[in-house]
Amino acid sequence: MRRNRKQKNQRKIVVLSMICLLFIMTVGYAAFQTNLSISAKGNIKEKAITPQELKKDIVTTGDGLYEDTTAEGRSLYKGTNPNNYIKFNGELYRIIGIDLNGTMKIIKNESINSMAWDEPGTRDNINSTYCTNASTNGCNFWIATTNLVNPVSNFILYAPNSNPNTDTITYSGTITNDASLNTYLNTTYYQKLGEDEKYIINYAFNVGSPGDINDTETIGADIKQEGLYKWNGKIGLMNVTDAIKSTTNTNCDSLNAAFKSNTTKICNTNNWLWIKSGAEWTISPCIGSTRGYVFTVHSDGYIPNMLARSTNQVRPVFHLSPNIHLLGKGTEQKPYIIK
Repeated sequence: MRRNRKQKNQRKIVVLSMICLLFIMTVGYAAFQTNLSISAKGNIKEKAITPQELKKDIVTTGDGLYEDTTAEGRSLYKGTNPNNYIKFNGELYRIIGIDLNGTMKIIKNESINSMAWDEPGTRDNINSTYCTNASTNGCNFWIATTNLVNPVSNFILYAPNSNPNTDTITYSGTITNDASLNTYLNTTYYQKLGEDEKYIINYAFNVGSPGDINDTETIGADIKQEGLYKWNGKIGLMNVTDAIKSTTNTNCDSLNAAFKSNTTKICNTNNWLWIKSGAEWTISPCIGSTRGYVFTVHSDGYIPNMLARSTNQVRPVFHLSPNIHLLGKGTEQKPYIIK
């Protein structure tokens, strides 16, 4: 009797020991697997991508990267808040578009300051024959005529519905100096960019006028007019047409539509690029007899023109080398960074 009881106790001990052993092994294995998984995840490196690879994610609706129907092979970001954030010099910028070769056009997310586009007296009325009221109003052309990609001794801004072959109303002359804001951005501001400035390339900015607020041409014609004159430089501002093309609202399709948008609200809705408060300078001059008006983007929803001497918000724009590689998701919390 005692012997049977003893054997039963021994069997219980063996069974309990096996259960304990199995439990310990199970817990240990689970911990090992967890540690292995964590280690594996830690060893997985995020893949760097090129600007060209970003263009694989083209969309046709909502926020995102769209094909630019006005320029072959180019893509641009549209919508309320697409994932186009990029960190540069420790600050947030946003990608406006990506060229055929991968060059990215970016703009600072916030204004650096409120400044005049052209301080009165920067260009004199005698040698700068185009700038007839420069001493009081400033002058509305971004550069000296000698700094054009194709320098001309007497350049011409054409009147509304521009057709160089038929228009008779023109504003012509010479300009001896760059606009004061151009000088500031490409000297003082540029020198503050630190090591990241090596990624900025010289680029042919369109500095012509898109036309007049009463111009009824299409966005394609507006862009063509902006491109009549080009400037090779490092830092500029966005074009009027950049602001127009960044909305998903297809009714915002021209300078004329954008000018009227303060009542229709068709251009600043679903548009990440549109300024949220006040007015912001563009690089685009407005045609007019005073030769002192420049287009701005206004938070009320339209594109008015203001005298170059006025102070408005400034967001620098420049182009990055197509040879860079990017890490990140493009969100505000996890912006792209240059590897």
